[in-house]
Amino acid sequence: MGGNSKFPVIVAVIVVAFILQIVLVMADHHESPGIAAVEFSKAYFKLDIAMEKRLCREITEEGESEVVSDYLNRVADQAESEGFAASWMKMSLSHIETETQMVDDKVAEVRINCNRRRAVNPVFALVAKIFSLGETHNVEETLTLVKEDGIWKVCGEPFALVGG
Repeated sequence: MGGNSKFPVIVAVIVVAFILQIVLVMADHHESPGIAAVEFSKAYFKLDIAMEKRLCREITEEGESEVVSDYLNRVADQAESEGFAASWMKMSLSHIETETQMVDDKVAEVRINCNRRRAVNPVFALVAKIFSLGETHNVEETLTLVKEDGIWKVCGEPFALVGG
């Protein structure tokens, strides 16, 4: 009978730990310029069209609504000219460090410093990381972010997105 009295205590501890985990995860998902800059940068280097969600209206509305598509087409053309598929140009980011400087309450400058490595597929990235294969390139960029509708978005000229 003594063994049965521990069961409710164990269940209570598990339930409290589960609730605490949910609270901590929700607390960690707050909107900040640094998180937005990292999210955009990861999507940019993975050639993910989702980067468009983190672009400000200044970039997407000024007659450049196809800016992400144009960028992805330029990258695909570059890969093809080098004899590769567009997926060969995907990069993954690691060792990401950010430094945020608030200009005012709606504008921030985020300096991002990280390493990028070719990431054609997840297996390639894992093997390359374990065995230190492939080249690692340093990325240093300062991104300007503005708060639009309560969401931090990248403005200005991020990386080589805008241009030809």
